[in-house]
Amino acid sequence: MTAENSPQDAADPDALFTRERTTSEVNQLVAHRISIFRRIFIPYPRHTEFHARCDYLLELGQLTKGEPQRGMRVLAPSGSGKTTAAKAFIELVEQRLPPKPNFIPVLHVSLDRAATPKKLYTSILLKFGDGFGHRGTELELRERLLTYFDRFGCRLLFIDEVQHLNRTNSGDVTDSLKALLDEGAVPIVFLGTEDAEAMFSRNLQLNGRLVPPCDFTRLRSTVQEDARLLRGYWERLDWEIVRLGLRDHSSGLFDPDFLGALHKVSDGVIGRVSRLMEAALEISIRRAAAKIELQDVALATDRWALPQKFAAANPFWDLVP
Repeated sequence: MTAENSPQDAADPDALFTRERTTSEVNQLVAHRISIFRRIFIPYPRHTEFHARCDYLLELGQLTKGEPQRGMRVLAPSGSGKTTAAKAFIELVEQRLPPKPNFIPVLHVSLDRAATPKKLYTSILLKFGDGFGHRGTELELRERLLTYFDRFGCRLLFIDEVQHLNRTNSGDVTDSLKALLDEGAVPIVFLGTEDAEAMFSRNLQLNGRLVPPCDFTRLRSTVQEDARLLRGYWERLDWEIVRLGLRDHSSGLFDPDFLGALHKVSDGVIGRVSRLMEAALEISIRRAAAKIELQDVALATDRWALPQKFAAANPFWDLVP
């Protein structure tokens, strides 16, 4: 490691921005290219499996209309890409079944920390385009919602951020979700962080209505197949960056030492690999470099992973010549 690229430089704003351009024109260029980067979806095997399970749940619901429906638990670490994968699945369904004013095949809603049955119903009604979703009693909203699932032909519902139900006073919301399944309204996919596991563990009545879980577990550096998946994801992401013209050349950062550092900083969470590389890509663009370089990833770790507490140390600086 040279003095020019030392970790201490990362704490020195003058050194940090020596070669990075911050003009308005460059900001526009960076924003444009990062917006393209954020639309990249890599068909990572675990996400592909998730899509297949969602498709099965959707098809099962169609064949059992009017009967009690099934749900599915999908828990994963923060930043794992579960919400991105859910939205990618919705896009796939909409390509096959284009939405219309009177047809919405799949809905995605998120719970907030202060979730109540009424707030849940309102959130879903607003997604259906009901301009009066805030009006009415809890019972009135619930009855209106049940008619909407049928009227709009909704085939699958994603409920995101279910870890907010891991509170002692969240039983009413959980009961409302069970009721939607029991009344045959729609199959439900429950998305959340690992913090939601305790809620599912103690709620055997809800568990009894679910198909086997499709959780996204962390990739383990000690397991050869997991290491292969991490490398494959990063190689494909790097290839997409070049294919889309975001950089001229591949980073070439695929050696075992780099991959080991990448696993350590991301903790084996695929979504964090994408977010780290988004930060590295921004630095590379601002430097007018032809590719993402090791220094860019090291700086991205200092700026993104360490302050966000995703990593406690930056192993990339040890690899900088």
